[in-house]
Amino acid sequence: MNRTDKNLLSRQKIMEAAMREFGEKSYAEASLNTICKDGGISKGIIYHYFEDKDALFLACVRDCLAHLTEHLKKNIVPDAEDTKAVMQRYFDSRILFFNEHAAYLKLFYSAIIMPPVHLRDSIAAIRQEFDALNVEVLTQALQKADLRSDITMAEVVHVFKLYQDLVNTHYQLQEFPFVTLEEHEKRCHRILDILLYGVLERKEN
Repeated sequence: MNRTDKNLLSRQKIMEAAMREFGEKSYAEASLNTICKDGGISKGIIYHYFEDKDALFLACVRDCLAHLTEHLKKNIVPDAEDTKAVMQRYFDSRILFFNEHAAYLKLFYSAIIMPPVHLRDSIAAIRQEFDALNVEVLTQALQKADLRSDITMAEVVHVFKLYQDLVNTHYQLQEFPFVTLEEHEKRCHRILDILLYGVLERKEN
């Protein structure tokens, strides 16, 4: 085995141990000592590949969001369905992903909903592709809908981003896991449905 292969295996071993630790605990609770102990890894090896705990956590977040984004891209086909069907498929796909990759679940919420304050900017940079996909899905889904004449697509996207921040802020006050994955995704879908279609029943004249 050449040096390049050995380096890849060593880094993979570190990532697997770190993913287990960050997948079970919050950033603050996670420990490099535990990662070393459970993974049979020396701290020297970790510091050879990662500058510190922050760098290792961010590497795990990057891995999580990359896999989630790829999964969603494969499972969302906006042009083939109407708005409600697209959004339903989006949330169903998220649930499927986290059910199949349970280790990513807490890491995702630790990074997206409760990011360490000193890592917010770094996480924001990492999640750009994921955020862009969310906006793309919403925008394409709404192409089949009739927007109010006084509302632009840009305004809808802006409100959607505010909605994301509002939901994340709300759940920052909850202890993880606040509800089951399915219940959380169901609530997010319901709030988005209300955002898109309003709260008042429209009566025909």
